[in-house]
Amino acid sequence: MFTLNEIANACGGKLVFGEKTRPISGISCDSRTLQPGELFVALHGERFDGHTFLKQVSQKGAACALVDRLPKEIFPIVLVQDTLKALQKLARYYKALFSIPTVAVTGSAGKTTTKECIGILLSEVFQVRVGYGNWNNHIGVPLNIFKLSADDQCLVLELGANHKGEIATLAEISQPTVGVITGIYPVHLEGFGSLEGIYQAKLELADFLDHNRGTVVANGDDPELVRRLKGRNFSLITFGKNKSCDYVLSDLANRNGMIYLQVNGELEFRLRGNGAFNAMNALAAIATAGYFNLDLKSLSQAWLALPSIEGRFRLDYLTNDIQIVDDSYNANPKSFEQAVESFCGLANAQRKIVVAGDMLELGERSEFYHEALGKLFAERGIQHVVAVGPMSRFVLKAFASTSPGAESAHFERAEEAVQYLTSVLQEGDFILIKGSHGMRLDKIKPLLQEHFKTTTSFV
Repeated sequence: MFTLNEIANACGGKLVFGEKTRPISGISCDSRTLQPGELFVALHGERFDGHTFLKQVSQKGAACALVDRLPKEIFPIVLVQDTLKALQKLARYYKALFSIPTVAVTGSAGKTTTKECIGILLSEVFQVRVGYGNWNNHIGVPLNIFKLSADDQCLVLELGANHKGEIATLAEISQPTVGVITGIYPVHLEGFGSLEGIYQAKLELADFLDHNRGTVVANGDDPELVRRLKGRNFSLITFGKNKSCDYVLSDLANRNGMIYLQVNGELEFRLRGNGAFNAMNALAAIATAGYFNLDLKSLSQAWLALPSIEGRFRLDYLTNDIQIVDDSYNANPKSFEQAVESFCGLANAQRKIVVAGDMLELGERSEFYHEALGKLFAERGIQHVVAVGPMSRFVLKAFASTSPGAESAHFERAEEAVQYLTSVLQEGDFILIKGSHGMRLDKIKPLLQEHFKTTTSFV
């Protein structure tokens, strides 16, 4: 993969100990999973310092350590000023060794699903390397790049950010040829400050492609986004419900666990899944496949797979009569709205219960967005709201004032909500669980499943 001398040169460091020609077999930032022969990068985190594990990684057979201060242990060392920046420089150097198309996906929602959809479609003609999970930040993107091998013909990555400048850095590291912008909505407002700040941040990907004459695939239902993208030095492809888009979602249906979507009035796609909002993620992938000149008609007949990602609108049964949609992975105002719309379509006349956790990082507008969510629940006919977290009190306040007589309860922790749910659930109930990842609502479904394994009685 690299020699120690290449590592030192690529990241502007100094080889203090070790043979220049010694190779490494891989790169790790985690002492627990490091394999013999790998380079260990000693990063600094909020609650850890990789330098404290140097003795451990030396004993595990690390080929070298990338550090910003010399350790007591004597084994191959590359000394740099900043280990994170050195990791990113090394990733940029490694990426330059591969002259392959690179698709970078960003946006306020749907990034991971869109990335996976693109990977599925492009794999019909390419050997595709798809970024692992949601490794989309200043550490994850470099680690995904290091997974590239000589057989790979295309790379698909997800770029995430919660502050300005991060996507610009990630684009410089990954060198995309195609950028996909799924949509821009109010998320991470604490870091971005405003919706305008989010536009500026997400458009850092477009700025990179502007300078490098690449291609941008963007949500054409956002006129402000389209306005900011037009007339620049890249090819622009749009997707959406708007008839002016290059790839138009002309029809959509969700029934019997399948999503049916029609593109440009003729191409019919079927996808396994229940979240109709995922049609836009699939449409972004179809538009990207169109850029690569794939036979979309052939793909429409073959593509039935929509990535099923844990905690992302997954439908399960607690009992034969109680259904649960787990969408606990994350939440923002737009994704919550989309989830509620699909949830209500699935539940129909059944009693609808929403477990709503706080939507984090909304800054000064947090109270406003939580109150708007409570009003949305009332408008969509939700009969019972179980709120978790301090900000979710504003959800209940708006829900109660807009839907007097409806049932509700508030808890600080997910485990408390589980105890309550086991006492109120009835046959025929349909439950949606959604909140920001930090609220740990992912605990709720397995705890409920465990409860209903041992009892089938209802209060």
